[in-house]
This record gives sequence, structure tokens and C-alpha cells, in this order.
Amino acid sequence: MFVHYFFAIMQIRTSFLTALALALVLPGQARAQSSDAEFLALLKAQKTSDVETLARERVSQNPKDDIAWSYLAQVVSGNAKKREEIRPGVEKCRAELPGSARCHHAVGTLYAGVASSDGNTAALKYASNIKEGFAKAVELDPKNYRMRRDLIQFYLQAPALVGGSVRRAVENANDFSKIDPVRGLLLRAGVHVYEKEWDKAETLLSGIRTTDDLELPDLLTQANVSLGFAMIGDKQYARAKTVFERTVSASPNTAIAHMGLGRALLEQKQTDAAIATLERAIALDAKVGAHYRLSIAYEMKGDKQKAIAALEQFLSYRAAGPGVDEAKKRLANMRQG
Repeated sequence: MFVHYFFAIMQIRTSFLTALALALVLPGQARAQSSDAEFLALLKAQKTSDVETLARERVSQNPKDDIAWSYLAQVVSGNAKKREEIRPGVEKCRAELPGSARCHHAVGTLYAGVASSDGNTAALKYASNIKEGFAKAVELDPKNYRMRRDLIQFYLQAPALVGGSVRRAVENANDFSKIDPVRGLLLRAGVHVYEKEWDKAETLLSGIRTTDDLELPDLLTQANVSLGFAMIGDKQYARAKTVFERTVSASPNTAIAHMGLGRALLEQKQTDAAIATLERAIALDAKVGAHYRLSIAYEMKGDKQKAIAALEQFLSYRAAGPGVDEAKKRLANMRQG
């Protein structure tokens, strides 16, 4: 299944300034074009619902606000109902603004959401839509890090039959390094993560200094979180634990980093430490998804009631996607047992 990276942004809990003041609207005029700063401020403050509300308000007043469409697509891409609701508007954005990288990227984002939630069949079916959206966005805005990152991930995750190519991923990472050497390291590290070249990935990420770049710490956190979960997927639990410990130390309010650390601890049978860490993740973000692993931890300790309660909580906010079907099966079995 294609990797869907947009959720990573929404997990960053770094404190930041509140959103910029909204532009005044004169009678009879459409609202001025949105800015990245106001949406990024809300995302950094973990106010995802506010991002959606603001974006919907903006596109209702100005259907050609491509910045608002791009953030709206980002935050609803994991919700099938909302994806379908906004898809006509996003497609219209692309049709009416063919020179907008944002509109093309928003289309790719929505189809990547389908691929992420609906499995390999959907991923193969919509691969051309994803590639077309991301590739055109990069063509129109080659200096945009997020657009380049998403295109690279498509090349890495998609089968060759539908356009996947590690060579093209490497080429894109190298090309971007000429534009932005520091963020280029993040992209190159992502390729090493895909290739399971853990030492190379860690070396590149550990060498990045954030200095006065306000956005870079969040991007570095996301890259380390991705590295840690990839290590868990490869059963490199001890290495993953080290990566997540370092990430939590650098970014203590990042819920997904605590969740990753809890998962690594759980895999190493450090159950009590895992429970404490997963509960910390939930305290930071109640819907981060940590309840699923917390239920496993409680089940390992023999606390069936707490395990059931954690699964029920998980399913209360996660209707579809990774782990949902298994959570339902586990819940049914525990209730019957």
C-alpha cells in the first residue's frame, strides 16, 4: 500500500504563535487569498478541526483559493465521506487553475487518501491519479518540499507497473538537494529508510541542525518518526526505541513520537513502561491511535476490562483504516471470552 504521509504533519505538537488575523472582507468582494502561515500555525497547535473549518469558510467565499483547498484536502484525506464531499471542488480548482501546483497536489492528496485507507486494489486503481497530481505539482512548483516529498514517496511505494521507481525517487531527492540542501537531506534519508539502510538514514538525520529555521524542527521530527516506525516494521525494536527516545527528548509534546516509543517498548515486552508512554501519547492527543496498542499492553498484563475499554475508545474515533478490522475482531473475542 502506498505510504500516506499527511497524517505526520497533524501529529506535531510543537508550540507556535496563534493564527494570523483574518483578512478583512469588503462588501461585495471575495475574501483575499489565504496564506500558508495561518494554516501552519493551526496545524502546529494541533487544531486540525480549526484548519478544516477555516479552509471550508475560505473556499466557500473564494472557490479559487487554492491554498485553502490544499489544506482542506490534507486534513480530510483520511475520511472517505469528506473526501468525496470536497472532491468536485478540488477537481474544479484544478480545471480552472491549471497552473496552480496547489490544486494538482490537492487532487493527488485525495487519491492518496483513498489508496491509504482502501487497500492495494484502490492503490493500483488510482495510482495514475496520484502520480499525475504529485508530478504536475512538482513541475509547477519545484521548490516546494512537501510536494517533492509526496512525489518521492509515490515513486518509492508504488509498484513499477504503475510508475514506481526508486531511481526516480533518488533523482528527485538529489535534484531538490540542489535547491534546498538541508531539506534535501530529509528526502535522501527517506530513500534510505525505504531501502532499510538504517545507518545511512540515521547519519543524515542526526547531522541536521535546525538553527533559526522555524519549520525545520517539525520536519525533522516527522522524518525521525517515519524512521522509527520503519524500524519497527523491520523488527528492529531496540534501534526504534533509541530513535523514538531521541525524538521524544527533542520534541516532548509530539504525541506520535510517544506512541512510537510505546510500541517499541511493547514489542520488547516492557509492558509497564509501554503503558505509561502510550498514556502520555493519549494525553497529548486523544485520537492519535495509541489506544489500540494500549489495549494490547493491558491484555498482556491480564487486565481484560482495561483492554476492552481501550479498544472501545479506539473504535469510537477510528471508523476505518489500519487496525480497525483487527480491533473489532479482538474486541468481539474478548467480550465473548
